[in-house]
Amino acid sequence: MSTTNFWRRALVVAAFLLLAGAPAFAQQTTGSVFGTAVDEQGAALPGVTVTLTGGGAPQVFVTDAQGQFRFLGLSAGSYQLSAALEGFSTVEYPNINVSVARNTTVEITMSSAVEDVITVTAESPLLDERKITTGTTVSEVELEKIPTARDPWVILQQAPGVLVDRVNVGGNESGQQSQFISPGTNTNNSAWSVDGVVITDMGAVGSSPTYYNFDSFEEMQVSTGGTDVTLATGGVNMNMVTKRGTNEWRGSARYLLTDDTIDQADLDFDSGDLGRAGPFNNNRAQPQFQQGNQIIDVKDFGAELGGPIIRDRLWVWGSWGTQEVDLLTLAGVLRPDLATTPGFHDFTELPSYAVKLNAQIASNNSGIAFYHFGDKVKSGRNAGPTRDPATTWNQAGGTPIYKLEDTHIFNSSFYLSGMASFVDGGFGLTPVGGIEGDNTVWNNSLVWQNSFLDYLTERPQEQAKIDGDYFFNTGSSNHNLKFGVGLRNAVVTSFSAWGGRDRLTGLQPFGSGFARTDRNVENEMDYTNLYLQDTMTLGNLTANFGLRYDLQEGKINSTIMEDHRTFPVLIPGGTVPALDMPYDWASITPRVGLTYALGEERQTLLRASYARFADQLHSAIVEHLSPGTYRYGYFYWNDVNEDNKLTPNEVGDFYSFLGFDPANPTVFETVNSVDSSLDPPMTDELVLGVEHALMPEFVIGLNATYRIYSDILQGAEVQPSSPLVFDGDPVGSIGRRADRNDFVLFDHVVGTLPNGQSFRVPLYRVRPGLTTFGGQHLHNSDREQEYLGLSFTFNKRLSNNWLLRGHVTQSDWEWDVPNSAIINPHINPNGSFEDGSTVLSGSGTGSGSKGGIWISPGWSFDLSALYQIAPQAPWGFNVAANVNGREGYAVPYVVNVPNAAFGDTLGTRSIRVSPETDSFRNDDIIIVNGRLEKEFNFGEFGVTLGLDGFNLMNEGYVLQRQIQLRGSLETSGRIVNSNTGDHVTEIVNPRIFRIGARISFR
Repeated sequence: MSTTNFWRRALVVAAFLLLAGAPAFAQQTTGSVFGTAVDEQGAALPGVTVTLTGGGAPQVFVTDAQGQFRFLGLSAGSYQLSAALEGFSTVEYPNINVSVARNTTVEITMSSAVEDVITVTAESPLLDERKITTGTTVSEVELEKIPTARDPWVILQQAPGVLVDRVNVGGNESGQQSQFISPGTNTNNSAWSVDGVVITDMGAVGSSPTYYNFDSFEEMQVSTGGTDVTLATGGVNMNMVTKRGTNEWRGSARYLLTDDTIDQADLDFDSGDLGRAGPFNNNRAQPQFQQGNQIIDVKDFGAELGGPIIRDRLWVWGSWGTQEVDLLTLAGVLRPDLATTPGFHDFTELPSYAVKLNAQIASNNSGIAFYHFGDKVKSGRNAGPTRDPATTWNQAGGTPIYKLEDTHIFNSSFYLSGMASFVDGGFGLTPVGGIEGDNTVWNNSLVWQNSFLDYLTERPQEQAKIDGDYFFNTGSSNHNLKFGVGLRNAVVTSFSAWGGRDRLTGLQPFGSGFARTDRNVENEMDYTNLYLQDTMTLGNLTANFGLRYDLQEGKINSTIMEDHRTFPVLIPGGTVPALDMPYDWASITPRVGLTYALGEERQTLLRASYARFADQLHSAIVEHLSPGTYRYGYFYWNDVNEDNKLTPNEVGDFYSFLGFDPANPTVFETVNSVDSSLDPPMTDELVLGVEHALMPEFVIGLNATYRIYSDILQGAEVQPSSPLVFDGDPVGSIGRRADRNDFVLFDHVVGTLPNGQSFRVPLYRVRPGLTTFGGQHLHNSDREQEYLGLSFTFNKRLSNNWLLRGHVTQSDWEWDVPNSAIINPHINPNGSFEDGSTVLSGSGTGSGSKGGIWISPGWSFDLSALYQIAPQAPWGFNVAANVNGREGYAVPYVVNVPNAAFGDTLGTRSIRVSPETDSFRNDDIIIVNGRLEKEFNFGEFGVTLGLDGFNLMNEGYVLQRQIQLRGSLETSGRIVNSNTGDHVTEIVNPRIFRIGARISFR
């Protein structure tokens, strides 16, 4: 969709909403204060003038007939509240805490015994009866003072039920986006937003399009479910809210250094954990592990400043920051005396800056203008034992974010807000070895050589939305009606090419070449959503009833592809025609939540909720029908001189084609198909919970979450495969979807697991008489996933010199697979064909060398704590800690059987040979980080000196093993990889310390 058409559509919808009085979709960036004014007998007091100050311009609300008042759209922070009524004493609350997406409730008791002022110093309550999401919120204090690696992906793993594919020790993984899962769903259902702008990268769905200055955030909110209709999906919703200018100038500057000279330890790693020799790896024991994963240095520096341009009218805030991460990865060593080659540096620079203007345009109107720019400049991306230096990437590509927002208060019961934004995403990955030299090679040790895939992508997004609140009463019940609409357009343009334009695989005796035209596609997605939700309070009961409508549409835009350089006749280029998807994803998803407060003190809440979520349509699904996605063939390759280079005399015949019809190679039509009634996968969630306030600022809770994930997509990019087959002449036909009867047993792969247990796993291929050309059918499967999780949570806001937040979670996540869902019966690594097997999520789409990590459910916990020791004394100091632990992730051992063994065009199969998906696991992990800091105050200025320690116990946990084992075909005895099976490919970074200084004033 063109920019002109998008904004024309947005204006039409906005005009309709203004006429109809209905607004829209929102990611919350603010909090609210609700309250009631009563007399000493508990009777409601109308006409009380309630004034809220702090941050921006003062706000005034006169209580209604039921004594109620409300302040919406408040930035996170501390506020002061006062209430006055003739004949009563003025009441003041000097410390009202407001958090993002949280409702602070205050009950004001007015005394008729006239005094000057009654000051209430009690903490404002943390318990939130209107809360409708599960997850966690991390405050500015925690972001600054809890010892972490200071990136959003570290914050994600602090939320109950969220598991991340990597362990970031002191910043060794910063600048790498993590793969992660939330309760019962994978990264594809996750969403990112900054200051209310949805920025989710639809070309790598679930990822952020950019990187950030950690000190620019006021709060980070991680939502994992619940009944909030503004949340489209049931995955992780990372909502990051930046700071803003206030009536007081305030700012800070920092310099943090993590350096290998600051006592980076020799890792406590047991060499007995190295991969042993056995038939599973051609009896090749792993030599002393050369992958130290060590930090050279991490530098983090920057500043932020905000204040009034015109007091009570116009405020400005800005930030600038940079992280520089220098790692020793490939050929790093555990002991210096074992070094035989210099280490390979993985260097990352993450500059970012932002500016925000807040304006009180009128007493009932306010506006925001926001700009953020983040970049990632990286040398040596994905360095690791399976990637030679020449195959690593150099990455570059900045992402600007623009936003304009306006909020208007029509009266005390009607609020309306509109926003427009633009995100100009995109980046490039250039292999260090270039793409014009020797062909990319994947050798017998499963190590990439010579070069890799060259990749360039542009991913712009436009968004417009209107949302609002309307308050009314019916009898003794109060209602908060939220409603809205949102529009978003996302385009993903991608170009990629292998080094040398071909990829060679030296897995003898099945050595093969992979010839493909340069991939060039442009996919476009349009998203329209409407929602309506009523929050009703009646005595001790709070009920939420919501309904959300989403329309997701996709199309392929016309692009041009060039001829293949080596085989231009067999694999010609051409024009990819434009195509609208034959399906629209239209979904209506209900949300219902009930909260009941026990007793007069209302210190215990019982919660129950049901929610349905629809998956988001992303580029890979739209791309399924594009003929520009994959047009390639496999040919036999005999590396005569064993130099891992392709020469003309080594090229054999093509034995399979995928992505096109070799009888009509110049015809640019897809060989894939899709159900015209394709629906989005759905998540049904039930949450039962109880929360109790041990004190106003300290809440503990117990939540049980049950989820069913259904209508799961099957085919091509969304494995397992659902191939198209031809019963006769394939010319002019797209084929039909295969069924279980089309596959026959033809062999077994046999071998021995690392624990000495033998395996014998069946292999299936398309029965004789059928033809395949690699086409896949995309459809909704009968397979389902079932999740059950139990979390104990605790949250103590900083008061009385201490802070505490964390969770302990146990989770189970399994496949429910009826016989009707089994088409291609091969056992995939993630168990998607096996009823009752544990669901695994592979991290292949995350950045970094993480291809061997399979995130799996189990137990996990996180604890963040801060204690201020004698803060008023000259010698006082602060101590803080973060402890994160989880069960070791699964190691689903596989044997990669090339398609030449099957005699068809369905590609290499990774056949799992472990008895169960989680029969083998890596080490359980507990990482302890600590902080010691001293604050020096000089009036309005402060200096903080800090020392952070990471992996303080210096545990040498194994994070990855080579899951590809060596096996053989039973009937022929032919050997299939690997020579490095079960070898350790990654261990945790050793203990390291960070020193830092921060200057602040306010």
